[in-house]
Amino acid sequence: MNRTDCHRANNGGYDPLERLGAIRSLFFPNPGRTLGGAKKDLLTQSGISDFATFVENTLWAEAQVTFAAVHVVGSNNSLVPWYTDSGGTKVDDPARRLAEEQARDAANLSWLDRTFALATKQGSKGVVLFLQADMWDPAIFAANQYDGFTNTVRRIADLTRAFGRPVLLINGDSHVFAADNPLAAGDARYGVATAVPNLSRITVQGSTTAPLTEWLRLKVDASSASVFSWGRNPR
Repeated sequence: MNRTDCHRANNGGYDPLERLGAIRSLFFPNPGRTLGGAKKDLLTQSGISDFATFVENTLWAEAQVTFAAVHVVGSNNSLVPWYTDSGGTKVDDPARRLAEEQARDAANLSWLDRTFALATKQGSKGVVLFLQADMWDPAIFAANQYDGFTNTVRRIADLTRAFGRPVLLINGDSHVFAADNPLAAGDARYGVATAVPNLSRITVQGSTTAPLTEWLRLKVDASSASVFSWGRNPR
């Protein structure tokens, strides 16, 4: 879920935290229950008193795989200052911005721990993590805007390595399809010194022009060694 760009003038110049509240109200009116026709019950982090506002962090199990949505967003996990293009008509609010990021980071790390603990307890054959940020977008390294992801990457690395079975990370943000193994050799930028060969990652296609508009079909086969396979499908 991305509301970090809404402060930009070309996106309306909104207050990101006001928009976050609107997203939570609109898409999570009944925490722990999906929208749509075939409603489904989920675990939600809002059921934990210390993280009661985080209705968007959800968790469920299906086809012998544990799935989790984790609220990690772009713009260096929302550490990039707001309203830099407003011409001075609106100004950043560092106290609110940093407080939200710190609270959300703590919630996300706790949710990752819970996800892998449940997957291990249930004997899941794999784990799928959904988040918005592309934590390996070359643009963020060029701009030196990636330190906000360090805690998340390290925790995913440690938990995935300990889990020892396939883990698939699915993100958006950079908008052009990619599939890789981002920690196959570790990552010194994030302080990950040990390889994590069982972590795969997909950046889903979000651009309408490069190279095409498409949707992704994910196949889960708990009987296969890789568990996950996928295909790109044009609209």
